[in-house]
Amino acid sequence: MAIAILAAGLPLAACKLVKNEPPQVASAAGSVATSFDNPAFDPEKTVEEIWQPKLLPYLKAKAGPFAEVRALAPDEAGKRFGYRAVDSMPWTIAATVQGKITAADTGTRAATIEVDADGDGTADLTVQIGPVFKGTPLRDSIDFLSFNSFANQIEYAKFGKALNAHIYNSTLAGVPRDKLVGRTVTLLGVFTLDDPKAKPLVTPAELTLEAAP
Repeated sequence: MAIAILAAGLPLAACKLVKNEPPQVASAAGSVATSFDNPAFDPEKTVEEIWQPKLLPYLKAKAGPFAEVRALAPDEAGKRFGYRAVDSMPWTIAATVQGKITAADTGTRAATIEVDADGDGTADLTVQIGPVFKGTPLRDSIDFLSFNSFANQIEYAKFGKALNAHIYNSTLAGVPRDKLVGRTVTLLGVFTLDDPKAKPLVTPAELTLEAAP
């Protein structure tokens, strides 16, 4: 019996206990581990290099008047005024808008304004004025830089955030947070056409306000 007990104990004694290492933390993009993060990548510099010489001319050439865009079927609007990387994705549409601000939600960092583009007194679109933005439609509107232009998904995600940060820092940070209702706004913006019946959530690439009365 002593021999049997000793023999039974041998496998346990021969085992080496190893501490479990925590799994790699997922990136903000959701699927690429932080071990692939490249500290040398500078998304802000990339945005600066393309914004004026490439991005704005591209969007201005692509954009259609908001009323015309909304009058079209989604695929027709997308083919004329938008871009999508693959057929399974929704179109990202570029449009020009002029209208009256009917409401403003500026008590949050994800600030927005509601804009009436057809003069009927009802808002036709919601415009993000930041500094926090939902989605990356500026990035997703571009056909000259795609996911394959970047080393991995982390860099692609950082590029999208840097585009949002650039429009805020260069333009939207100067938008007043009070006395907005009733003022005329003119903008060049982009939105995802995932639900053609829904009010678009627009991210500006350019925005100007009529002088306050």
